[in-house]
This record gives sequence, C-alpha cells and structure tokens, in this order.
Amino acid sequence: MNKTFKAKINFVYLSLVITIGIVGICSVVNLYKLKNSINGLMIDNYKSINASNNMSESIESQDLMIISSMYNKEQDVLEDFYNESDMFLKWYNIEANNITEKGEKELVNTLGNQYLNYIKNFSQLQIKLNSSGEDNVEKFYSDVMIQSQKDIKKSLNDLRTLNEISMLNSKDKVTKYAESSMYLILFLSIFAVVMGFILSRYYINKAFRPIYLLTETIKKVKEGDLNQQAPVVSKDEIGIMAKEFNNMTKRLYEFERSTLGKLIQERNKTLAIVKSSSTPLIVLDTNYKINLLNTAFEKFFNIKEDQVLNKHFLEAVHDGEIFDYISESYKIIDNVNEYKEKIMKINLKREEYYFNVVVAAVRDSNDNEKINGVVVLFQNVTELKQIENMKTEFISTVSHEFKTPLTSLMIGTSILMDGSLGEINPKQKEIICTIEEDSEKLLALVNDLLKLSKIENDKSIFKFKSCDIRDIIQTSVKEFYNLAESKNIDLYYEVAKDLPHINGDFERLTWVMNNLISNAIKYSKEGENVEIRAYGTDCKLYISVKDTGIGIPEEYIEKIFEKFIQVNSEDKDHKGTGLGLAISKQIINMHKGDIWCDSTLGEGSEFIIALPISENI
Repeated sequence: MNKTFKAKINFVYLSLVITIGIVGICSVVNLYKLKNSINGLMIDNYKSINASNNMSESIESQDLMIISSMYNKEQDVLEDFYNESDMFLKWYNIEANNITEKGEKELVNTLGNQYLNYIKNFSQLQIKLNSSGEDNVEKFYSDVMIQSQKDIKKSLNDLRTLNEISMLNSKDKVTKYAESSMYLILFLSIFAVVMGFILSRYYINKAFRPIYLLTETIKKVKEGDLNQQAPVVSKDEIGIMAKEFNNMTKRLYEFERSTLGKLIQERNKTLAIVKSSSTPLIVLDTNYKINLLNTAFEKFFNIKEDQVLNKHFLEAVHDGEIFDYISESYKIIDNVNEYKEKIMKINLKREEYYFNVVVAAVRDSNDNEKINGVVVLFQNVTELKQIENMKTEFISTVSHEFKTPLTSLMIGTSILMDGSLGEINPKQKEIICTIEEDSEKLLALVNDLLKLSKIENDKSIFKFKSCDIRDIIQTSVKEFYNLAESKNIDLYYEVAKDLPHINGDFERLTWVMNNLISNAIKYSKEGENVEIRAYGTDCKLYISVKDTGIGIPEEYIEKIFEKFIQVNSEDKDHKGTGLGLAISKQIINMHKGDIWCDSTLGEGSEFIIALPISENI
C-alpha cells in the first residue's frame, strides 16, 4: 500500500499514462494497417487499370494504321505502326511487373500471346498487300485481324474488370477495417476515461481529505484564532505538514503579544536603511502620490520630503518622460512580471545623467493580487554609459585608422598580382592571394564596425519616410539574381497584395534584406531554394527570408544576433565578420520592430522581420 503522498500521486499518474499508452499504441497499429491498405488500393490496381487503358489506345491506333496501310501503302504508316507497337509493349511490361491479383498473371500471359499473334497476322497482311489483290487483303483483315483485335480487347477488358473488382473489394475491406478500428479505439478510449475517472476520484479524495481539513484550520488561523490544531489523519507528507503546522500555530500563539514591539522596531530599521541608501528611491501610491522618498532622492532632485508628501509625482519632479514610464510600467506589472526597468537619460544641474529606472509593485500583505503602490529606484549608471561611449568612440577611431593602411595594402597586393613590378612565381602568388583575401575580410570587419558604431550612437542617420515593402524586396533581390544563378539556386519572392506602407529608412531596410538574402544564398547548396515573402496583419507587416540550406544548430539560434557570434563551420568560405545580424537587429529595433530565426539543422533556416504599420517612429 502507498504510504507517502508522492507515491499516491505517482500511482494515479502512472495508471493514467499506461492506459493512454495502450490506447495510443492500438491507434497507431490500426492506423498503420489502414494506411497500408489504402496505399494498396490506390496504387497497384490503378497502375494496372491505367496500363490496360493505354494498351487499348495503342491497339486502336494500330488498327487505324493498318487500314491506312491497306489503302495508302505508305512506308511512314508502317513505321508509325511499329512505334505504336513499342508503346503497347511498354505498357504491357509495366502491367507484367505489377501483378497483384489472383488470375492476373494468366490474363497477362494470354494477352502477350494474343498480341504476338496480332503482330504475326499484321506481317502476313503486309505480304498479302504486296502479292494479292485488294479483295483477299480485305477478307484477311475482316476474318483474321479484326478477330485477333477483339481477342486482345477482351483480355484487356477482363484485366481492367479484375482490377476494378479488386479495388472495390479492397475499398470494402478498408471500410470494414476502419469501422472496426474506430469501434476498438472508441471502446478503449471510453474504458480509459471511465477507469481514469474512477481511479482519480478515489485516490484524489483519499489523498486530499487531510488537505481539506488542514485548509479549514488555516482559514481559522487566518481569521485571527491562533489557538487551533489541525487533525493528523495520515502519516504521509500531509500528516507531517499538519504536525509542523500545529507546532507553528503554537509558537505564533505564544509570540502573538510579545512580537508587536519587535515588528515596529524592524519597520524602523527598514525605514532607516531605505533612507540612508545612496541610490535615489521614491514610493508612490496607486494615484501616483508620494508616500516616501530617501535622502539620495532629495539631494539629486533638490526637493524636501516634508514639502512633497502626499503630492502628485509631477508636482515634485517636473519630468513628464519619467512619469510616463512609471505610469506605463504600473499598468502592465502583474504576478509574473513584478518589475520593469529601463535606461533613461535625465538632465539635471546642467549635466546629463543616465539611470536604470526600476519600477516595482508594492503588494498587499493579505491579498497578493492587490497592488497598493509602486517603488521607483534610480540606479546611477552614468559612469557605465560613459565607459560604453568611450568604447564605441575607440572602436570607431581604430576602425577609421585601420582603413587607410588596409587600402594601401590592398592596392599593393593588386599591383603585385597584375605583374607591373615583375613576374611572380606560383608560391609568391599564393601568398599574395592569401594577404589580399585576409585584407578584404579585415576591411569588411572595419566597415561593419563603423556601421554598427553609427547606428548605436547617431540616431539622426536614419531617414524615416513612407516606404513600400515591395520596392525594398525588389531592389534587394535584383542584386542577387546573378549570384543565385551561378550557384544554381532558385531565388524568388512573393509579396501579398495591397500591403500598407511602413514608416522606415529605405536604404537601411534594404541593407538588412541584402544581408539576409546574402546569408541564405551563402549557406545553401547547389539546386536548393531561397524564398522571400511579405505579408501583413492588422498592426504588423512581416518579411520572411527562407532557405533550404544547412540550417543553424539549436544552441546558436538565440545567440546569432549578438556581436561577433559565428556558427561553427568547417567551411572557411562561410566565415563572416559576425556583425551582419547584430547590425540588422539594431536597424530593426530602431524601426520598433523585431527579428528572429526559426531553423532546423540540415533542413534550412527562416529569418522573420516584424515591422509596425502606421506608427510614428
């Protein structure tokens, strides 16, 4: 007998799993058999019927050619007759290799002999055409050839009838098997439901009875009656919990009167800690009136607590952007998301500060669903932001400095390669080619770094205007037709009709599309497909770039939009700078959109862009 609560739950769960497993296995086996029956019904017999029809058409054509040869005596007619004979024998061989029914083999052998006799008769007819009169030829045709033709048509008709009857019989068999399978699965499902219901009701009632008793005791304690003891009716985990609960209520009852002063003392300690914190903090009620603020907040915003208590936030802090963020965050905070945070720039005392503004909910101690207010914490990240700006400026400066020597290096290698300074041997040429390739890769990295630096630090480079997504896609696709054709890759696009315009930067959205299409072609093999689609919903427009290439490992899918992340590949030609997707994500983020990837290793990847429609950016 199960003694622990966990064992009881596991027993019920295991019983249901086994029952579901039995139903599932029976369903799979029956569906598999049904599939095989349907395949036999739809393929083999139909193939035989199709072959018979084609042989009948060949016989009809040959008969017309015989009549034509009798009266026209043209050599081309004879050539056409034997060509049609080859077609008849082709379908005859197909039927001979597709014998599935009883008696079908005998019919096929008879048909073969009949057709062989038909060809012999035709040869005799040709001899008579050259040696006898027309009356003898017509008599031979009506007496011999027509009868031979009728025999063949009868055999073909019998062959068709045999397969049609077999199809009908198979259909009835499949129907009966499907019906019996349906009843079997229905019976097993009803049995599983009934047994599962009975077992779950029995064990759940038995297992949860101690919980119900403990719950009733907890309700009484919640109402303030701490002198309560829960009945211990089992020795499992619930029984142990009931014993511990009883010990807890005893201690609560003993300390009920003695802890009130300590609680007040702890509250004062907490308040002192909040007040002395070096991080600015303010507490607001649900109407955004100030309940509490610490010394750091007073100093930074140059206000006094006693002058702003119970006043609206905007009366104390004249910054509409901060208030808008607090109010928006308050509306979306729930049990799952207890806080919101955002880096904001605040201008105070003629200086720029950067704060990570954290908005957290203050919940009722008795009702966790109820929010009594919000705590707003201002974490000063100005130094970190300055360091980040220094890093960006450093990268930008170094990248600019790299471009000049790189350009000189590439010009030098180009001069060496064209032989202007003298002939070079193959070994030297190989080294110079390596230098040239590495220089091009380094120049691409420098250009990407400069582009990323501009996007991150100069938002004014974006020129937003009304854009037609069809024009963006067409502009991008045109650049890659030749590359796709050289790799024998099928590149095509499909844009839904009547898509609304978006507010975006045409040049940079085109750059994103170029990057995605270039990657799709680069990682696709010869003979594969790259498809670009655009479609929309009520509020968003979606662009998809899908390939059937090598795919991306699952562990890289969430990382590929980070800087300098490259998927491991043995093919060095596929190595890039690791910045293209990071730049693409920055550009899409500036359009208040999103970009993500769905990929299966070995099957291909799909990059999807979602852009807002009719939104002021």
